[in-house]
Amino acid sequence: MNATAAPARPANPSSSASPCQPIQSNPSNPEEQPTQSLSFHLGEEAIGGFAAGVVGTLLGFPLDLVKTRMQTQDVSSSPKSKLSPLSLLRHILKTEGVSSLYKGVGPPLLSLSIVNTLSFTSYSYFRQNHFHGTDGWDYRNALSGMMGAPLFGLVTTPENFLKTQMQLDNVQDERARIRKKSGQVEYSGSESAQKLRGRFSGSWHCAKTLVSSHGLTVLYTGHVINTIREAAFVGMYFYCYEGYKCEFKRLISTAKKLSGGVSYSSSADSACESNVCESYAASLAIPMAGGCAGATSWAFTFPLDCMRAGVQGQPISGEHIHKQGALETLKQLWQTKGITGLYAGVGPSIARAFLVSGSRFSAYEGALALCRWSGLSSGKGKYGEEGAGPYDD
Repeated sequence: MNATAAPARPANPSSSASPCQPIQSNPSNPEEQPTQSLSFHLGEEAIGGFAAGVVGTLLGFPLDLVKTRMQTQDVSSSPKSKLSPLSLLRHILKTEGVSSLYKGVGPPLLSLSIVNTLSFTSYSYFRQNHFHGTDGWDYRNALSGMMGAPLFGLVTTPENFLKTQMQLDNVQDERARIRKKSGQVEYSGSESAQKLRGRFSGSWHCAKTLVSSHGLTVLYTGHVINTIREAAFVGMYFYCYEGYKCEFKRLISTAKKLSGGVSYSSSADSACESNVCESYAASLAIPMAGGCAGATSWAFTFPLDCMRAGVQGQPISGEHIHKQGALETLKQLWQTKGITGLYAGVGPSIARAFLVSGSRFSAYEGALALCRWSGLSSGKGKYGEEGAGPYDD
């Protein structure tokens, strides 16, 4: 979802301002400023954010499953069980079936649509009206993004908890069986999908079963570490996005101008070409910046995500449970796996960040175009041209 309000274009089309130079509001018309700051066009953005959330989640969920399995691999098992991402994906398909790739996809489909809608509203509001962040590498963009993290955490903690429980559900019995063996682990086709079906038939069944046994608070297992991860992720994402966007726009704009080599007889023609060049640069820079920002943010916050997965992926059964906290999880990861344990699964996550960012931009822009074609939107929303796009969480 677009999380950044696009700055208004200068009245003079021949302006030579840098592509990343912030545009100042027109002081001669002060009545327009409050309307521009608070005009969020929620209907259009909500439709675009919903489409982006659905498409991105469906495409990226198998990689998210691989990431979660790698983050929580049992260190007590044989080294033979430590599979690479592709080997692990093949093993899942062979022993659990294709449907297992989307086990637990329901909660993310719902929550990411909500979070994408909230994220652009929160970021845009705080950036414009409180922190006054500018384009480029500005720490105030990070602060603006982090302001919504407590609200995001309330939505994403139950989603992440149910998703992680479902993604690990199929392997709980398998891990119990492995621990009973002498240490030799062999993954063979004889292990049928039925044996690895798990306890829960779906996300709703998982939620109902766990809530009935442990109360509603069980859904907020790992809430603190998840909220800290959300704050770190969205802050880094918006900081990097604004910075990468400017860098890519400069590079693409410069390359296009140098490759053009055409001289114009009038300033009007030159101004027109400059606008076209800037528009072309923005159309390429935005998805590239979104993908790079997502990958950078995941790399930066991945140890926190490993801790979250360890806390939320604990087997929960029976009437009494001992919840392992984030610090205990960190200590265990460090003692058993070392620093590499904090980055187990980072490869699939970065690949997923690029895949999801690109697909979400396409879905988002397609939904906005459909809204404008059908007359549901005037097409004058200020986020359509240069927004941050949906971030990948």
